[in-house]
Amino acid sequence: MSIKIYIDTNIYLNSILNRDEGISKEILSFLAGVDVELYLNDISIINIHYIIKKTFDREGVIEELRTIQQENSLVSVDEEIIENSLDSDFKDFEDAVQYFCAKKIDAELIITDNIKDYKLSNIRVISAKDFYKEYIELRGE
Repeated sequence: MSIKIYIDTNIYLNSILNRDEGISKEILSFLAGVDVELYLNDISIINIHYIIKKTFDREGVIEELRTIQQENSLVSVDEEIIENSLDSDFKDFEDAVQYFCAKKIDAELIITDNIKDYKLSNIRVISAKDFYKEYIELRGE
């Protein structure tokens, strides 16, 4: 059985918009070639669309979203996730939603650049830079 990894919206945005010197893009490329299951939530797709449509034309946006859809599984945000997020002590609601989506699929790892917002997580959380250093750079990938 492969490892389930939940990818925060900001990692996809960093990859698409080249916001972190290519680290997120390299991570997503690396993960596409190994035996892991990648997840994000359905609302993340909507948020990614909203943000990248300011930079890309319609065809570019659709191409990016199709790639994400083909390479990842979607977690649907449901009433239980919303309730858990509202009732949680997470300071950032959107990150709480992402966290409870990760819990729903029993993720073993969350990759995010908002480490500080996941202090209450009982799932291992790692930044893109740390993931890159630990799993890609040190192995010479």
